[in-house]
Amino acid sequence: MKKIKKYCSCFLIFVLCISTTNAQYLENDSTPANRIFYGGDIGLSFGSVTFISANPIIGYRVSNRLSVGTGINYTYANSSYYDYEGSMYGGNVFASYTIIKDLGEVLNAYQGSGILLYAEYSAMNISNYYDFPGTSIKWIGTPLAGFAFQSPIGERYYMLIMVLYNFNECSMSPYSNPVFRMSMQF
Repeated sequence: MKKIKKYCSCFLIFVLCISTTNAQYLENDSTPANRIFYGGDIGLSFGSVTFISANPIIGYRVSNRLSVGTGINYTYANSSYYDYEGSMYGGNVFASYTIIKDLGEVLNAYQGSGILLYAEYSAMNISNYYDFPGTSIKWIGTPLAGFAFQSPIGERYYMLIMVLYNFNECSMSPYSNPVFRMSMQF
């Protein structure tokens, strides 16, 4: 438990330090090429359970508040403890809307950071990941929605911390509630 508190404390200090960077490039130069962004997240875990996840995205900032995009997902898992190996893959579409553009105007901290509404629909092929006797489910659709904290870490670089709700939580869903994510956008 002490380790978790230590990591959370270090992470919060990191977020506080980077949130002072002001990333206002869309207001200064709004050419279509500057509205395209990419990023995503990766997950890695090694040991008796190996877990590798890669989720790249590409998107377009329709306005200074609204962004839309798409991404691909791949997850691999291997467990020597359970003698299991499997993978799943798929894609998603997403949209985000900035409800608080600059927390620095509301609070005396987090200059340039914002709060976003986030929604995503993910379709994953789970036929090689889950094995349920008597079922032939290959694809599962998952609608997700929630909030994100967006913090600039450079002129065009953002870190997002998301808390999402899975509206299709079931035994075959790849996400359990609540869904926590940390991703980068460039």
